Amino acid sequence: MSIDKKKVNVLHFISTFTKGGAEKLLLYFVKACNEDVIVAIMSDEVDDNFMQELIDTGTKVHVLNKKQGQKHPKFLFRLLKVIKEHNVDIVHSHDGCVKWAILCKMLKPQLKLVYTIHSSIYIKNWGFIKRFVNRTFIDMTIAISDGMFNDCVKQKLKTLKIYNGIDTKRWKQPQVNERTFSIINVGRLSCDGDITYQIKGQDILIKALKECKDRGLKFTCNFVGGDDDAVNNSSLKYLKKINADLGLSEEIQFLGNREDIPDLLAQSDIFILPSRYEGMPIALLEAMAAKVPVIASNISGSTDLVEHGKNGLLFESENYHDLAEKIIYLYHHRDEMKHLSQNAFEYVQDFDISMMVNKTWDLYKRLMK
Repeated sequence: MSIDKKKVNVLHFISTFTKGGAEKLLLYFVKACNEDVIVAIMSDEVDDNFMQELIDTGTKVHVLNKKQGQKHPKFLFRLLKVIKEHNVDIVHSHDGCVKWAILCKMLKPQLKLVYTIHSSIYIKNWGFIKRFVNRTFIDMTIAISDGMFNDCVKQKLKTLKIYNGIDTKRWKQPQVNERTFSIINVGRLSCDGDITYQIKGQDILIKALKECKDRGLKFTCNFVGGDDDAVNNSSLKYLKKINADLGLSEEIQFLGNREDIPDLLAQSDIFILPSRYEGMPIALLEAMAAKVPVIASNISGSTDLVEHGKNGLLFESENYHDLAEKIIYLYHHRDEMKHLSQNAFEYVQDFDISMMVNKTWDLYKRLMK
């Protein structure tokens, strides 16, 4: 039987299944995929609604229930059991769990390993040992942006560039009515220590909004993401504190995780992504597909999508004064907002999830040959 006729058994392996970009991308991939895949989730950090969406696709899902910090070999054997049960040919790992997949390949050398790096923060500081291990055991690394592809090439990894994709037909068109200028940010804000805001930059946006308020703008801003529990979520606790200290409690709301993001985007005037690090930001693609004008920091990943002045605006990363200027500019130039959002909508059609799925399956088949 030729390899094109043989069924290729693929296991997608991810650390968590909460409402982050990598998890959302995997859910989109599974929904759009014409082939059956298996999903293994290493930790016990699982969002119930996300998990139900995944199960409803008919996908076989295994949760290995590793708690944060645990390194017991039983989790390796649980993963190997899943691989054996489904006669897995390819393990496709996402971000931090790849080390467990590498251990599996050491024990089962016939396995093919694919590794998608979802954020540039994972690769920039690799030392010799990590580079050697990845070059030796990973059959192909998928880079999801131009900047990440360049970083992988510098590390001399076997690399293929495949941009992230979304379901471009899912998103509602904006509602036209008179109201306060409405701003939205969607980004990870989970209970994993105090580093999430340092990556996603919500503090930069809050400081920019303080400057906007001082200059007379009337606005509201919704932060979407993370459980609304400031006791256990140190990032959220910090952001709520600076928000209160800057006197923005009436303007800014923290909505936590939401199921109605298409509706929230449709009710918003602009979307802002102030991240310090990104891979290929799914939330930015979704806002562009919803015809919401976007402002993003000029970092790798965002600059793959946003051409300043054509389909969005870019501000200097970390510079909240510059971000405030961009917000004020759009506030006073509503016709420009329409122009940017229409161009963004047309541009993002090239990032439909079907293209990503096809390129990924082409890679699987090449690896099996």
